[in-house]
Amino acid sequence: MSPNILRQLSVSPAVAAADLETTTEPGRCPDLAVAELLTIRLDLLRLGDEREQERLFAACKNDGIFYLDLQGGGSHFSRIIDGMHRLNTDLFVHLSDDDKRSYDSDALSSLGRNGYKPVGRNFGGLDGKKDGFETYTIPKNGVRDLGKDASLFVRPAIVDQHIGLLRAFTSEMNDATLTVLSNLSRSLGLPEDETLEAYHRLDRPSPDIIRLLKYDAQPMHERGASHTPHTDLGTLTFLFTGQPGLQLMPRNAEQWLDVQPRAGCAIVNLGDGMSLLTNRLFHSCLHRVAPLPNLPMDTRHSFAYLVRAEDSTPMTGLKSKSIVAAQPGAKVFTSADWLRRKFEILRLCTHEEKDDWVLTGQKSSLPRWRGG
Repeated sequence: MSPNILRQLSVSPAVAAADLETTTEPGRCPDLAVAELLTIRLDLLRLGDEREQERLFAACKNDGIFYLDLQGGGSHFSRIIDGMHRLNTDLFVHLSDDDKRSYDSDALSSLGRNGYKPVGRNFGGLDGKKDGFETYTIPKNGVRDLGKDASLFVRPAIVDQHIGLLRAFTSEMNDATLTVLSNLSRSLGLPEDETLEAYHRLDRPSPDIIRLLKYDAQPMHERGASHTPHTDLGTLTFLFTGQPGLQLMPRNAEQWLDVQPRAGCAIVNLGDGMSLLTNRLFHSCLHRVAPLPNLPMDTRHSFAYLVRAEDSTPMTGLKSKSIVAAQPGAKVFTSADWLRRKFEILRLCTHEEKDDWVLTGQKSSLPRWRGG
């Protein structure tokens, strides 16, 4: 297990107090240990601070998840995030069920890249419901008029009315992405013609998406994971929420840890794409959304920016002394291949519903389910 993650009130002495940012937000649950994650400052990464670059590398290698402090971004960035929170709430409040269903993601797009997903469509841990959340997905390509997706970007009026906000948000998220990736590229010593950021350009078509999420409330008598344990399929996920419910399971552990929200920060977790591009030097983070022990879960809103490599990106270890070379002759999938295969598994219905299935791409080149 990572030295940066607390389990049941014991902290590894290998983690210096200066490096360990402790969450003390109200609402801490005494029955669930809290994941003590490193907090990385985006403003220091932008300045090329070597110490912050080292801490970022450690978080990606050891934990696969960290807090990204965005408070150095200024009032403009704060207004964008506040606007996204309002859009997230307003869309689910003001669109009727019939209106939302008229923008069904399976009808509008491939791989769920645009439109509405109702409760219960994907694997989940709620009896008789599969998952316990609804989403509205907005594609970067549509927002920024990129590639063939731009002409297929069907959306309701409330999304159309916020295109300016959405363009500003995708721009800020890509800037944060490139800052994180360029620092990791320097830590890895990647050649200039094969950096992580070279596969994640703002002005090129890519499967990046904005995902607005609403989780149904859970009373005490209805328990289960609203969002099945899984790893994300892309490179990075920036999650914004002010409510509890996100939980992670560290490698080689058997206990879920509470990831508490932190003001002024995004929760950033690495996905399978990052793991593949570094041949598992960096690992994707296994996580879920579930109620805290012995507590009901209120209706939960969050939104995320999911960063994914451009479609033609070869999903194999990049050229670095720190990255183990792939086995000779190993099949190399493109980013488009990887996303399609993992999405197909997400929609499988051949498992036993009573089993606690885990969607993960951590164990092999192709995603597989693991019961447990």
